[in-house]
Amino acid sequence: MSAQFSVPQAGAPCWFDLTTPDLEASSAFYSALLGWEFSGTGPMGMGSAAVRDGARVAGLSPQPEGQSAPAFWTLYFRIGDFEDFMEGLESAGGRPLMAIPEFDEDASVALAVDPAGTAFGVLEYADARGMGAYGVPGAVGWAELFTKDAAAVDFYRTVFGWRVSALSQTEEQDYRAFGLGAAGGEDSPLPAEARLGGILDASALEVPAHWEAHFVVEDVDAAAERVVELGGDVLAAPHDSLHGRVGRFVDPQHAAFTLVTL
Repeated sequence: MSAQFSVPQAGAPCWFDLTTPDLEASSAFYSALLGWEFSGTGPMGMGSAAVRDGARVAGLSPQPEGQSAPAFWTLYFRIGDFEDFMEGLESAGGRPLMAIPEFDEDASVALAVDPAGTAFGVLEYADARGMGAYGVPGAVGWAELFTKDAAAVDFYRTVFGWRVSALSQTEEQDYRAFGLGAAGGEDSPLPAEARLGGILDASALEVPAHWEAHFVVEDVDAAAERVVELGGDVLAAPHDSLHGRVGRFVDPQHAAFTLVTL
């Protein structure tokens, strides 16, 4: 079980955006798989906003003209004060890749990397441009960091104010949950209903460090069959995990994504 909310707080995932070489094909794939409709644009006025049950849940944007690369997803987190965050980012060992402090009168945006070079985005906004649902079918319900840097936990605790606690710490698996709330150490378990995502030590895996969001579905096993029917492929067959039943897939434009039944 993970947190459910309609308005992201500072420190929570607030947007998940696909950059794709074929916007029409990607829209058709995710619409058929996750029941998305499309209305309006993403938080930065580009691409299309995906809507499920009346709530904005993600966005799809075309690749810049002249580029030719596989599609990829970018995860954004909401922040409170843009200038304070950028100062804290660098003092914690991260760095900005791109920053627009006054994107428009209601928002600021940046792309950044953590000390290990793992990319993520941040948004400060004062309107309803972010996700309108989290933890419900068709929406993101878990955000997961694959990292090979042991200092990542402290970095994200510092810049987002997360509370982090261990779910599994063995030789085979070091996996921690993060969420919002009062500070707590490893001896202060994070309640299941407060968990926003996890941090996995990927040192032993042949997977590059990255952030990946999980979309909630009612039946991940049935969804896996649907992915293949729609032209995608299975990277990891559905299996039980510490936060639900998950499967990892790739869409027809080669973007990796995960589905979860919480």
